[in-house]
Amino acid sequence: MKTLQTASALLALSISQMALAGESYICMNGADERKISVVYTEPGHTVPCEVVYEKSSGMQTLWRADNQEGYCEEKAKAFAEKQATWGYECSADSSSDAANSN
Repeated sequence: MKTLQTASALLALSISQMALAGESYICMNGADERKISVVYTEPGHTVPCEVVYEKSSGMQTLWRADNQEGYCEEKAKAFAEKQATWGYECSADSSSDAANSN
């Protein structure tokens, strides 16, 4: 029963994280894909937020902001631009824009 409760809680957290995703970038270098995402922790608010970086070795939070609006968006964009200097081709993830228009 405890396993079912844990799985349900993780599923609910994953769904809420997806619903609160902000802008994101997909960066490709050959078959290597990386994703930079802005995640909002409160519905309808742009802060608090996090910049989450996903690559084949795992996922990590790079930056957080509690009060400064636009901070996470600026950091995500700048990091996507930095990826280009490493040979990655980055573009805005249009699927995150569609999710945010609801």
